[in-house]
Amino acid sequence: MRIRVAGQTLILRPTTWTITFIVMFMMLTIYVITDRRGGSETTITRRSAPLAGAGPGGAVLFKAVAPIREFHEHIDVNRPVEPDDGARRPPDMKANAPKRHFQAPAGAEGHKSREEAPPLDENVIQMAMDAVRPRMSVIKRAQKSYLSSQKRPSDSHYNINVTLSDAISLDRSIKDTRPASCQAKSYHRAKLPRASVVIPFYNEALSMLLRTVHSVLNRSPDDLLNEIILVDDCSTHEHLLAQLDRYLALLPKVRIIRNSAREGLIVSRMRGCALAKGPVVIFLDAHTEANDGWLEPLVDEIQRHPESVIQPFVDGIDAQSIEYSSPPSLYKGSFSWDLRYTWLRVTDQEAARAIETGYPFFSPTLVGCAIAVDKSYFLKIGQFDPDMKIWGGENIELAFRTWMCGGRVVTVICSRVGHVFKNFPYKFDGDRESIVQKNLIRVAETWMDGVRKYFYASTRTYEFKRVELTAEENRSLQARKDIRKRLKCHNFEWYMYNIIPEVSVPPMDAVYYGELMNLKSHACFEILDDYYVGMTYYCFEHKLIPKNNFALMRNGLMRYQDKCVKFDEHVPILRLAECPTENLEKFGTWSLLNRGHTWGQLQVSMIGGDGKKSTMCIMQVTNVMPAHSREQMPELAACDAKNEFQLWAFSYKFSFDQVPREIMSA
Repeated sequence: MRIRVAGQTLILRPTTWTITFIVMFMMLTIYVITDRRGGSETTITRRSAPLAGAGPGGAVLFKAVAPIREFHEHIDVNRPVEPDDGARRPPDMKANAPKRHFQAPAGAEGHKSREEAPPLDENVIQMAMDAVRPRMSVIKRAQKSYLSSQKRPSDSHYNINVTLSDAISLDRSIKDTRPASCQAKSYHRAKLPRASVVIPFYNEALSMLLRTVHSVLNRSPDDLLNEIILVDDCSTHEHLLAQLDRYLALLPKVRIIRNSAREGLIVSRMRGCALAKGPVVIFLDAHTEANDGWLEPLVDEIQRHPESVIQPFVDGIDAQSIEYSSPPSLYKGSFSWDLRYTWLRVTDQEAARAIETGYPFFSPTLVGCAIAVDKSYFLKIGQFDPDMKIWGGENIELAFRTWMCGGRVVTVICSRVGHVFKNFPYKFDGDRESIVQKNLIRVAETWMDGVRKYFYASTRTYEFKRVELTAEENRSLQARKDIRKRLKCHNFEWYMYNIIPEVSVPPMDAVYYGELMNLKSHACFEILDDYYVGMTYYCFEHKLIPKNNFALMRNGLMRYQDKCVKFDEHVPILRLAECPTENLEKFGTWSLLNRGHTWGQLQVSMIGGDGKKSTMCIMQVTNVMPAHSREQMPELAACDAKNEFQLWAFSYKFSFDQVPREIMSA
């Protein structure tokens, strides 16, 4: 950020409270600071005039802070704060501010070069610091009082180590995880659209919520951040009510609205969007953390491609250590057949291009915790489905709709936002599974056409997911189908072929399908270059690796694409071969001895050359055969119910007999 002081350009990096410092100086009152050359006197003249630059020796206009009110010696957010325009202030700034560098922008008219510029009087900086430091001290004390006085549930209630989070600064420094190519980028901020940030929350951990807000304030250029809107979804924790209002009154650009009844994250986001004044709306979860330079790339991409839905690259915040970190590889969004969000690894070529250039890359779906969109475009395409309840499926639905209706979904690698991935990210009133399943039915029925049979087969295999929409819910669903017609959207086959060709449609006669993971090691089946079946640790729940999808068929064959997995007599390791059309028992047939719905012991039966039938189990071992010696491999072994390395899980079980007949024939 550059400001003009006494004919010179002051360059301020947008770190921690530097941005806040500028905010404080650009709120209410305008000052002119005139440095009288040839004398030691510095005169401050108060004027009422628009912000303007000035040449060397001329006047420079600042929007300055209003006079700081007198506060009680001991500040406590439990004590009401009288509302006034001066009450919204930024949090703490370091008392010992580092010295700033001064540099005139190259080619700027009326500016001297760096060598010619006269030195800035240190009194100017000191006077500015003295003006805002009392307020910083007030906010710091308010933070301490607020966090220490809260009466919250135990950490287990939040699925987060809240005790540790409360002990970590709300304004902590985190590693800049952007590639070097991104850090070297510059943006013409004067031409970029401003953003409103909408943050819904319900009984959120206080320090997580406030750290989200502080990170946005700390790391967003003032001229691009229009406002932060917190939407309280009828929280019941006492410390998130009046105390929160009083604390937020100390911060700039932050306001809070409260739902009078539980509406859920989806509707709360829409309510915040309706009130947003910025042309760009950014939805953030209440347990996220904006990183350095996060905002400029998002609004820049939206300005270039307004008919897009944008997401930053999502880093991780560990729920127990609260450590901020970036994954070693790049991922884009995908979906599972039961409509969970899954991670899909970006190809090496895509990753190299993104890292070397900082260019965004396409993503088939949205992770959901951080979404940016042009507000007018968002409203045009139908925003979120207002009849989805609480949480679940809205990110998948928005991505399907955007792609199929002429837009694009993009991950901006130069924008980084950390997110706490935790179980049950949003609390539910009512039956969680039923609510989410109905949301997902709305997605499948609106967008997935004939392929929705796989959604029903993979979910209705569980009795508790065999829910039906009511007559009223079906009527409201028709409104979403009408939006699809109005926007003249593509069919789902187009989406699968053009947007996510990596994902194949499962075979119709598959009983179990997906990744085949060992429950002890969390390693998965993988086809090696010489067609043997090996193991990879590059798999875990909610990550989809299409090349690792196996299908256990009704006829007992284990298929991989158009081939089948077999083993040779007296050789325990597995390999691919052509699928047999007869004598399946001699080839080898598979079964899952269930311990759970999709997991158990994998058994293989085979009739040998002597005509005798033998049954063995698949176990992960360190291979001793010449091929792939000392590598982790799945091999045949004597069945042992107590051996955990013989327990395997598929991603899905398909129950096509539970799919309505009209859907099966679609």
